[in-house]
Amino acid sequence: MTPCPTPLTSQFDLSLAHQGMFSVADAAGLLMTCRDGSLWITLDNDTRDIVLSAGERFLTTQHRRAIIYAMGPSSLSLELAPAAQAARRTGKAGGGRGARMMLALQPA
Repeated sequence: MTPCPTPLTSQFDLSLAHQGMFSVADAAGLLMTCRDGSLWITLDNDTRDIVLSAGERFLTTQHRRAIIYAMGPSSLSLELAPAAQAARRTGKAGGGRGARMMLALQPA
């Protein structure tokens, strides 16, 4: 019998206080959903300002650091998009087997 690989953790939920920040080192394939409040998202070397209100989502395919800033008390979900999950399972995303979403909490 072949052992079943451990499933990848593909979703992370968190709440941020007003002016709280969260940094994601590589946001490629990451679906960011604002569940409550309002978020400002900026990507390294990207001139856009992405602002999400409750219920809105943002997905990037570019390998860039994302900084998520809470414009008020907010909650959000970070989830690997289905294509990114499949690529990580097959090793095509550069991480190979056992690749995980790596997140880093930054002080406000």
